[in-house]
Amino acid sequence: MSVFKRKPQYYILYILNLIMGKLYTFRNIVLLKYWGVELGKDVSFFGNVKVLNMNRISIGNRVRIISGYSNMVGGECKTAFYTGQQGAIRIGNDVGISNATLISQSEIWIEDKVFIGGGCKIYDNDFHALQADARLNRPLEIPTKPVKICKGAFVGGHSIILKGVIIGEYAVVGAGSLVVKDIPAGEVWGGSPAKKLKNVGN
Repeated sequence: MSVFKRKPQYYILYILNLIMGKLYTFRNIVLLKYWGVELGKDVSFFGNVKVLNMNRISIGNRVRIISGYSNMVGGECKTAFYTGQQGAIRIGNDVGISNATLISQSEIWIEDKVFIGGGCKIYDNDFHALQADARLNRPLEIPTKPVKICKGAFVGGHSIILKGVIIGEYAVVGAGSLVVKDIPAGEVWGGSPAKKLKNVGN
């Protein structure tokens, strides 16, 4: 059995991270409360998040959010939460989010114990109409449909989840996937567009 040894620099960095984490958490809680975000207990932050809340954002208990800090995967990105006037973002308990962007004009619902990997994007809308006439002359007509990520699911780094998608309980989305349709519970999907690869545990 291999025994891994860590350099002294690791432990120094670990202590500094603990200190910085407290400072980031304080800063982000102040910012989120300013924007009317509903915060649960023991929410922790590593790095500064970005937020624009025009309707509703709620974050559950014991949620851990990394934003351009500590996690090398997607580390160049900051975690961002944006809701339009009809948008809502609901995050359950014991959720982990790393360097991800969530933009809602309808609803993004993340249930308990979900992990969102580094650099992921979750959009419940198309941002623009598909038809040129609507896009140019009626820019506020934006196709939108709720997104739901169910309990215990894992979304691999740099994946994109598009509008109307439901990801089932304990499902796994492979890194770098483009998800455009529902993923049943307990399945592993990957690719662009994502398709079933196997069942969890196989």
